[in-house]
Amino acid sequence: MELVSQTAHTVGARRGVTSFPPAITQNPYQRLLYSHLADLGFPLETAERLDVGWLVGARRDVAALHFHWPQAYYRHQGRCAFVATWIKLALFAARLLAARLLRYRVLWTVHQVYPHERGGRGTDRTAAVLLSYAAHALLVHDDCTAERVGAELPWAARKVALVPHGSYAGVYPAGRSRSEVRRELGLTDTAIVFLAFGHVRGYKDLDVLLDGFAAAGSAEIALVVAGLPLDGPSAQLVSERARSDPRIKPLLGFIPDEDVAELFCAADAAVVSRGDGGTSGALILALSLGTPAVVADVPGYLDLIRHGAAGWSFAAGDPQALGHVLDAAVADAYEFAAK
Repeated sequence: MELVSQTAHTVGARRGVTSFPPAITQNPYQRLLYSHLADLGFPLETAERLDVGWLVGARRDVAALHFHWPQAYYRHQGRCAFVATWIKLALFAARLLAARLLRYRVLWTVHQVYPHERGGRGTDRTAAVLLSYAAHALLVHDDCTAERVGAELPWAARKVALVPHGSYAGVYPAGRSRSEVRRELGLTDTAIVFLAFGHVRGYKDLDVLLDGFAAAGSAEIALVVAGLPLDGPSAQLVSERARSDPRIKPLLGFIPDEDVAELFCAADAAVVSRGDGGTSGALILALSLGTPAVVADVPGYLDLIRHGAAGWSFAAGDPQALGHVLDAAVADAYEFAAK
């Protein structure tokens, strides 16, 4: 509320907020965020591009430029990528300067200081430095990310505002029964089912997940990997392991809203295997839906599971440790069922 009030005071009649990159309606995080801002009188205004022409023309309606994942505005894919990326980075810097001169409020929600898939030769670092200087505020969802901002961008630490990630409770419809979903997946009612939900990408440490699952000694367990593949090697790894182990059930594709809650209902626990820390929407989703989680032992995740009250933790990056923790979760599940 304080940031909203500051923006209103600074820009007067202008009250629109524009998301960069543009908000995706399928993303409940952005959908809920901008819906609540609109309720407070700060409507979402769309932008097809970020350039000086748009900045000049949008001044009448738009008060704040809200960055989430800025790499699309400076990275170039394809031929001459190195040179083209630095040219785009220079243009990005010029546009940020223009935004400040035109009295926009610049906000950066730091989901992570640097992109998960790092670029080359200092471009991500340079972009983070530029945006941290241009931003009036850097918003973070957890103390772990705030500490990383302080370590990597110390001059921006005074501009950091901690805004806890919202809950997804009530966002997704309940869906079908646990038994019906399990039958469709080829799972028995007595199996202990772990769910890895979210985009299938390299930074999710899916190799640790799959190796840890293979290392678990419990007999009747299963692993559902559900989410849209965003890189080929990760999807291929999941598919190959599923072909060799029928206990692994891949659902590699976009998961519609009506299928989300029922997948978590069918699972006994979620698994978040990534060990890089930061904000995990998949973990917050699991806990919002009442599903305990197995997580890597990084500070932000340990805080969310309340240091064991809502799940289990394993040594990040260690498949054997994950296997042991999966076995512990299975034992706990059987104990709860017997009570």
